[in-house]
Amino acid sequence: MGERRYQRLLLIGLASVLLISLVPVIGTHLLGAAERPLSGSDHFGALCLIALHELLSPAHRVLHLLVAAGFVWAFAEMGLKAWRTRRVLGRLPARPLTAAELPLAARSGLDASEVLVIAGLPIPAFTAGSWFHPRVYLSAALLDGAESLSHDEVVAVLAHEAAHVRRRDPLRFVVLRLLARALFWVPALRAIAEDIADEAEIIADDAASAVTAPVTVASALVKLGAWKTAESPLAVVTFLRRDLLDRRVRRLVGEEYRPRGRLTGWAVVVASCVLTVSTLSGVVDVHDLPNAPGHPTSHRHCEHDGASAASHLFCRWGVSGPLLPGGGADCPHAHG
Repeated sequence: MGERRYQRLLLIGLASVLLISLVPVIGTHLLGAAERPLSGSDHFGALCLIALHELLSPAHRVLHLLVAAGFVWAFAEMGLKAWRTRRVLGRLPARPLTAAELPLAARSGLDASEVLVIAGLPIPAFTAGSWFHPRVYLSAALLDGAESLSHDEVVAVLAHEAAHVRRRDPLRFVVLRLLARALFWVPALRAIAEDIADEAEIIADDAASAVTAPVTVASALVKLGAWKTAESPLAVVTFLRRDLLDRRVRRLVGEEYRPRGRLTGWAVVVASCVLTVSTLSGVVDVHDLPNAPGHPTSHRHCEHDGASAASHLFCRWGVSGPLLPGGGADCPHAHG
């Protein structure tokens, strides 16, 4: 139950960050607005919206550049990794399961066509291939040899990978990391994306535990933990991740273990500041500046030649009137 609550919080956090990050660009420009809601009123209480617009206009332009550059970089990196993965997988000496191995796949919930066995594979098992119809690649060493696993342990590994196949985790991970790299200026997003990827491993372990037993999954993890493996540069979802090994094994053998995410206090502070500025820049962008085409003449009361926007940010202190006054009748500069 604790894991489920934690997973829900991660999804809520991801959705919130994405919404706040992209609304200033998508809501203001791509969707458009028939009538700008802040036009016709230049103040919000004592705050001068024109001055705020002028102060945040550079930030809004920078936000456009960051979003555009981030998505170009993310798509280019994703395309390169997908091409490299396809090329490597195409060269692997893969073989289908033998008649004696078919029952192992059947017990795990995988179709025989979804499993390929690779001789000399340094990674115990991984899920990769087509994003919509991924396959499971299994090292031949798990089936035969000094490092082979028991039949139940092999089924546990396959059942774990079967969960990744059913959930289409390779595609989910690609999308998550694409967004994390595209919005690189919000560091908290990358931490949340990696935490969600961690939770996918936990969910797959639980699925494998339902097929065999939690202790069997833990036993397979401990045995494969002795393998000397490096992090794969390919777009794959691997069974063995050393940064999660301790957490996964302790959960499976029944020890209480509290999830610890990658999100740090510093990342939250940076994200809060960046998202506040970007959101405000998007909000005030729906307000026309005085020189905008078709701008009402009442806006001219806040044009101050030679005065900085910062000095004019609050210009209605002590002035009575509604929170959103219409025109410039109550502005202290209107009759100056």
